[in-house]
Amino acid sequence: MSFACPVCGFPELDEAPRDEQGCASFEICPCCGIEFGYEDATTSHSELRARWIAGGKRWWSYRGPPPGWDADAQLAEISE
Repeated sequence: MSFACPVCGFPELDEAPRDEQGCASFEICPCCGIEFGYEDATTSHSELRARWIAGGKRWWSYRGPPPGWDADAQLAEISE
């Protein structure tokens, strides 16, 4: 099972950003670099998203994006 990042929409997170009780996973999204429970503890997902977009929607992880990665397509899937 995979989960989507609420900031950038990357659909392949290994853990949910937050569990049913609202506890953060502290996983870091390889796409936008947000650590759940850290950056999103004081800044909204929409503001973090706006910053990522303003920064050029660049892939964050040194491992590189998966084949066919499309930032605009994944952003279109966010239901916030």
